[in-house]
Parts: sequence; structure tokens; C-alpha cells
Amino acid sequence: MLCGLGAVLCTIYSKKLSNAGWTSSAILAHRFYGIIALSFVMTYTILPTFLLQKGIQYCEPFFVMMTICFIPVFTFTFQLFDPRIEWSTLSLIGILMLFILGVASIFSESKA
Repeated sequence: MLCGLGAVLCTIYSKKLSNAGWTSSAILAHRFYGIIALSFVMTYTILPTFLLQKGIQYCEPFFVMMTICFIPVFTFTFQLFDPRIEWSTLSLIGILMLFILGVASIFSESKA
């Protein structure tokens, strides 16, 4: 729960920094204090994080968090095609719960 709360707060704060005119590279440096020098040098090699920051810059925080919420659905689906990975009913139940709650959140947000 704390990780989820932290992710939401980080997304909202990053959105506020983007709206204040901060570049994606500067926000990445701010988010990862331990690698400030590395993030300025390697912004384009940290591609997934850079793309996430770009998404935060141009999208609403709710949309970003719902997109992140659906990542396990895609991961689980892709893993079904990998014979090295065993089927997990418990994982499926957890992912279905995330998916159902995510869809419910989207409908709830669209009604508001």
C-alpha cells in the first residue's frame, strides 16, 4: 500500500513539476537523487523511465497510474507463451483483481 501511495504521490508531484516548466531530464534527476550525474549523461539509455516521465508530462496523473496498473495484465498474458514459466492461479486472481478495480476506477472517473 505504501508503494502504491508513493507511486501516486510521485506521479502527481512529477506532473506539477512538468506544468511548472521542468524538463523530463530535470525531473528524472530530482526523482533519483542518488544518480543525478548519471541521469543527465544517460537520459536516453534509461529509456523506460524516460518514456514514463514523458507520459507523466503529457498525460493526466490518473491516466498514467491506470496505465501502470494494467502492466501486470500484459506481463501475465505474454508469460503464457513462455514454456519455462508455470501457470499461477494465485497470480491470475491478483491480476484479475487489479484489472477489475482499474476498470471500475476508469468508469468512476469518467462519471465524475
